[in-house]
Amino acid sequence: MNAGLRGGCIATAVAAALGPGVAAAAVDVIAAQTLVRQSGCLECHSVYQKKIGPAWKDVAVKYHGEPDARQRLYRHVTTGRKAKFDDGHEEDHPIVKTSDPARIDNLVLWILALPVAAPVDVNAAETLARQSGCMKCHAVETRKVGPAWNAVAVKYLGSEGAEDKLYKHVTTGRKATFDDGHVESHPVVKTHDPDRISNLVNWILSLGSRKT
Repeated sequence: MNAGLRGGCIATAVAAALGPGVAAAAVDVIAAQTLVRQSGCLECHSVYQKKIGPAWKDVAVKYHGEPDARQRLYRHVTTGRKAKFDDGHEEDHPIVKTSDPARIDNLVLWILALPVAAPVDVNAAETLARQSGCMKCHAVETRKVGPAWNAVAVKYLGSEGAEDKLYKHVTTGRKATFDDGHVESHPVVKTHDPDRISNLVNWILSLGSRKT
């Protein structure tokens, strides 16, 4: 998928999430992922699964279609409003670590796009997978030396901490067991950029909706 088409798809998703009458906007996925990491958001949230706080895809569903969704979520991440937790206690929600309204708005749009679009930069994820040699052992829907990525997604999304576990798997050279029973270290991705790696992980997990 080329950059223009990818941007158009995400812009369409944002427009759908915000409801009729709201102009489409392009989202810089990697920039949004960078800001959530820098702001410590990943301690309480992830894209797909509940942690201390709700999964962002569930936050998106909550706001989906509301006419003031963009403004309300913007205020939520910038003003330290009260957040209620499962045990009933309330505390101030941390605010994002930037005063740049464009960066904050991009983050808000990324979250709101989640119910109707994969929250990833597909081209960047595929590029990193190719540069890291992942294509030698994996494909999206077909088993090669290793399992198809859509099967990997289903496996990880069935357990708690899916994103953290898959991130560790592609960065730490953990042991992998093959069909013939032998075990060897899984290759690590060829980057130290945590946002590129997170984007790759989220792309793989987004494939879980495809049939295995």
